[in-house]
Amino acid sequence: MKRAVSILLLITIILTTIVGCSKEAKTDRVISFADAGWDSIRFHNAVAATIIEELWGYSWTEITGSTPVTHQGLLSGEIDVHMEIWSANIASYEEDKAEDRFQELSTNFNDNYQGIYVPRYVIEGDPERGIEPLAPDLKYVWDLKDYPHIFKDDENPGMGRIYGAIPGWEVDQILYNKYLHYGLDENFIYFRPGSDASLAAAITAAYERGEPIAAYYWEPTWLLGMYDMVLLQDEPYNPDTYLEGETEIPPVNVTIGVSNDFYQEGHEEVVEFLSNYQTSSALTSEALAYMQETGADYIDTAKWFLQEHSELIDQWLKPEDAEKIKASLGEAGERGIKTSWLYSFPFELSLDLSSIDDGVKALSIRFDDFFTILKNGLGNFVGFINNILDLIPWSVMILLVVILTWRISGKITSGLLYGFFLFLIGTLGLWSMMNETLSIIIASVIVSLLLGFPIGILLSTSDRLDRFFRPILDTMQTMPVFVYLIPAMMFFGLGKPPAVIATTVYAVVPMIRLTNHGIRQIDKEVVEASLAFGSTKIQSLIKVQIPQALPTIMTGINQTLMMAMSMVVTTSMIGASGLGMEVLLAVNRVEMGRGLVSGVAVVIIAIILDRITQGLVKRSEVKADVE
Repeated sequence: MKRAVSILLLITIILTTIVGCSKEAKTDRVISFADAGWDSIRFHNAVAATIIEELWGYSWTEITGSTPVTHQGLLSGEIDVHMEIWSANIASYEEDKAEDRFQELSTNFNDNYQGIYVPRYVIEGDPERGIEPLAPDLKYVWDLKDYPHIFKDDENPGMGRIYGAIPGWEVDQILYNKYLHYGLDENFIYFRPGSDASLAAAITAAYERGEPIAAYYWEPTWLLGMYDMVLLQDEPYNPDTYLEGETEIPPVNVTIGVSNDFYQEGHEEVVEFLSNYQTSSALTSEALAYMQETGADYIDTAKWFLQEHSELIDQWLKPEDAEKIKASLGEAGERGIKTSWLYSFPFELSLDLSSIDDGVKALSIRFDDFFTILKNGLGNFVGFINNILDLIPWSVMILLVVILTWRISGKITSGLLYGFFLFLIGTLGLWSMMNETLSIIIASVIVSLLLGFPIGILLSTSDRLDRFFRPILDTMQTMPVFVYLIPAMMFFGLGKPPAVIATTVYAVVPMIRLTNHGIRQIDKEVVEASLAFGSTKIQSLIKVQIPQALPTIMTGINQTLMMAMSMVVTTSMIGASGLGMEVLLAVNRVEMGRGLVSGVAVVIIAIILDRITQGLVKRSEVKADVE
């Protein structure tokens, strides 16, 4: 047996060596491209990387981050190539360029537009879809003031909503200045969507339902290629006042840059190629539309694009290199056929993921009335909690925390310490944001308790149900939290209601598990004794089992609360305001001080809530022991 294993191992080593020798010699350098999160930059990464890999044998990878984060990566040398730098969206761009903190090689495209868009059917109607014109006189940005009732804000009755730009982008501040300049703050809410994915989801959901929406967007994107949107007009561009929001936003010079380290390492061929690289917004939109319609990935789209526009290859490369690329695009991929089995699976399953997306969209449209009622109910619930918190004077709130933590811990010093921490949040100007965050957490925990407690009791009564739900709960607890944001956005839009839904789905599991576990671990003889003395099963459950299981149930409440706290920053990506949005803004703008302050505030709240619930757990344990 050992001899057979040794022979097999030797054969594998020989085959691997042969394969390695048969491969084209590749450079050891791996080029890192910036991935700022949208389709067009990934497409251009694929185009450039396809050419670079074929001609010069470089391997490549992508580093994902927001616009400021990827730009910072370029400055630090962690990112080698940035194919799509939206220069106007980076406050320090010109200063960084002037001080040679990176090397600008070319302009990728500069014929793009950005601003506030509305669906065309809002202005002109759509007879085919049975949509009447809702705002026929809407033409300019300032005309929005006349239509707050059309673009209603779900969380603030009587106000309209404008979806702004991504937190951290330079254009976000420009749009906010425009919002103030035209007096839109009188009857509109400037809503930050949190991420470009959530912004696209909001526009897509509204368009599919035929609902009005006024939102920031930019070209080139697949979304504007698929949907008929109208860019609201503005005052003519003035370079001296557009940053204050007083005129239209000019097309952005979208550049290609490389890090100083990469530039100085001597990659002359790559630098020369990227210096010649230039496309247009129209060409990029064409490629993105192809990808959206066919379902092709970025690499296949890049190869299709290069075949469709071979004239660009002649502009970017030397004649002999251009011919080599054209020839490689025409080949059937013969290289590596003999050895690909060693590195690739023999087959891949082809899943129709688009049908899942279409099904979810259809479901959200079909049951729109139900989801709207639920969304409004959750919004009112969160607003009610927030209003109560706002009504409590800061001094009373701090005093309550001091007294509560003192009574629970038995130490006045602990109460004073937590009171001081809470006072610190107020002095940092984060009190109202703290209340917003607390309102989402409290609402999520209450919903989790209302759902988790009875489900936990139900599972404790049946081993079959317990076995059935156990893998479901395991999946819910281990699923990446970002996945919960997708259905929450599709069904409930953006803001606090979907944040409560996503947080509840993630945080309800400990409540179910520990309620179930707490009741199951009670001595059966105690339960049997209660039944023997004439108690019904319901009476035994209420008067015996639940009180005995209370310490474990309280631990479940504590864990649910802590998991809800962990979702604070995550839910800011779908527009949930509060401390999480402050952290997100700090990350997107690479502002260490702002991130530290808002992060510390989140930690303080988590510690206080944890200590209070932990104290209640200990008290329930003492009470259970006494009984």
